[in-house]
Amino acid sequence: MLLKPQALRYFLLVAETGSYHAAAEQASRTQPAVSLAIRDLEKQLGQRLLERGRHAELTAFGREQYPSIRALIDHHDRVSTALLDSAERRVGRVSLASIPSYAGRQLPGILSRFARDHPNIEVSVEDDTAIRVQERVLERRVDFGIGTGIALDPDLRFEHLAEDRMGLVCRSDHPLAGATGPCHWQSIRPHTLITNGTFREVSDPEARAILDAARFHVPNLTSLLAMVRGGLGVTLLPELALMDERGDLVFRPLAGASATRNVGLIRPRRETPRPAAAALLAAIRALRS
Repeated sequence: MLLKPQALRYFLLVAETGSYHAAAEQASRTQPAVSLAIRDLEKQLGQRLLERGRHAELTAFGREQYPSIRALIDHHDRVSTALLDSAERRVGRVSLASIPSYAGRQLPGILSRFARDHPNIEVSVEDDTAIRVQERVLERRVDFGIGTGIALDPDLRFEHLAEDRMGLVCRSDHPLAGATGPCHWQSIRPHTLITNGTFREVSDPEARAILDAARFHVPNLTSLLAMVRGGLGVTLLPELALMDERGDLVFRPLAGASATRNVGLIRPRRETPRPAAAALLAAIRALRS
C-alpha cells in the first residue's frame, strides 16, 4: 500500500512546529484528524514516528526519516507545480518549422504578441522548404509546421491560414518589369530563369519544359534575390517571400494553375499537441488572414 502524501505532510508539520495543535491550524484541519492520519501512517510503516504523550517529540526513527520525508514532499510539490504550469500553458517549449515566406513576414508579429502573453514558454523556429517542413513534422522533430498542402502525407493534417500569390520577380529595369497583367510562362521562356525550392510547387504543365531548361538553382532566399539584383536572371516566388524586399525589384502575379498557393498549419493527424504548442497554435489561428 502506498503512503499518503497528506499524512506525510501532517507529520512534517508536527515535527516542524513541535505541536499537534499548531500543525492542525496550519493544515486547516482538526487536531484529531491530524493525529489519526499520523497514527495510520505509523501503522503502515510498522514504526512510530512520534513519541506518545503530551509533547510532539520525534522518535529515533522519526528523526532518522525526517530528511527523506521532507525531500520527498518538496520533490512532489516541485513536480506538481511544473505539471500544472505546463498544463495551464504558463511554461514549456514549442518548436515549429515554417516556409521562409511565412516565417519572415507573419511570424515576427505573432511571436512578439505570444512572448508578451506567455513569457515563460520557449519557442524554436526553423525555416525550410515546403517539403522539408512536412518531413520535420512527420519525424516529430518539431511540434507543427507552417507550409503548403501540396503532396501532403496521409498522416498529416492541413489547416488553411492564408492564400499567397505566386509571381515573377525581376529587376525594375528588366524587360518583363514594365508589362501589365499576369505573367505567362511563354513570356518567361526567352529569359534566364533562376529556380528555387518554390518551383517544386509548380503544377502548370506548360512550365515543365521551361523549368527543365533552367541553368541556375539557388535555394537560399538572400542569395537568390542577390542574384536577381545582380542581373543574372528572373525567378519565381510567393508574394509573402518578398516582405519589404521590393525596392528595386518588381513582382508580377503568375497566370495559370500555379497562380496561388495555400499556406497553412501542418500537424500529425492523430496526435494531441502539447499545451505549449496548443497555445502557439491558438495565437496563430487568431491572426489568420
